[in-house]
Amino acid sequence: MRESRFQRSKHRATRKALAASILVLIVGIGCLRAEDSTGVAVFNSNCAVCHGRDGRGERGPNLRRALRNGSLDSDIEAVIRNGVPGTAMPSFNFDEDELKDLLEYIHSLRQTISLSQPPLGNAKAGKRLYEAQGCSGCHEIENQGSALGPSLTRIGASRSYEYLKESIVDPSADIADEYRAITIETRDGKRYRGIWVNEDSFTVQIRLYDESFMSFEKLNLRREVYAKKSLMPAYHFHEADLNDLLAYLSTLVGEINVTSKPQRRPY
Repeated sequence: MRESRFQRSKHRATRKALAASILVLIVGIGCLRAEDSTGVAVFNSNCAVCHGRDGRGERGPNLRRALRNGSLDSDIEAVIRNGVPGTAMPSFNFDEDELKDLLEYIHSLRQTISLSQPPLGNAKAGKRLYEAQGCSGCHEIENQGSALGPSLTRIGASRSYEYLKESIVDPSADIADEYRAITIETRDGKRYRGIWVNEDSFTVQIRLYDESFMSFEKLNLRREVYAKKSLMPAYHFHEADLNDLLAYLSTLVGEINVTSKPQRRPY
């Protein structure tokens, strides 16, 4: 019995729908495998918190641009295994297969987009702006300035350009724990303001604005109030001035000091 025109049309539609479903399934499996690969999993679990899930950098450097410690497998492996003293980059102890997959994934990130450069600025003009704004009142460079905020000696090597920019225009967007402002009020009514340093079940330690340290027993405290905003004000520079300042900060890749504490984002 010959099929009617309607039946033939219906069968063609069914075959097309089936083929489309199979294609979606194949693509989905491929994507699942890509997303579930060891390299992606290792990166997302250990690296993305600082370098961003797309590798463009946040608290850590942008991995899609020239790497300051070298771009060869041996260079990247050395950084992963040994960390970078004087920065927030710790050492990791991955097994050989995990490390191999992680290296492959990092290289794949670097191949997905062009290694574009940030806007050009005048570093010398940026240094003058840094000095004019009194930034050394909170930050130090090569032991010059205040230690109230984080050292900027190697900030150009340990932070991405985009992260530095956000730190200037919107410093409250991400406040590192060790630069949270805190107000301590004791049971006898005294108040102390400073930067949170550390605490345990019984005590809390803060660094006062004169850079001295104090420790308090929690039993003697009325309350602890953590500031929701950064101590660092948001700056609203003209674009050219902002680019100049960022150009200057990007040049700060001073010698590694193994005795220095890990760098954190300014406030």
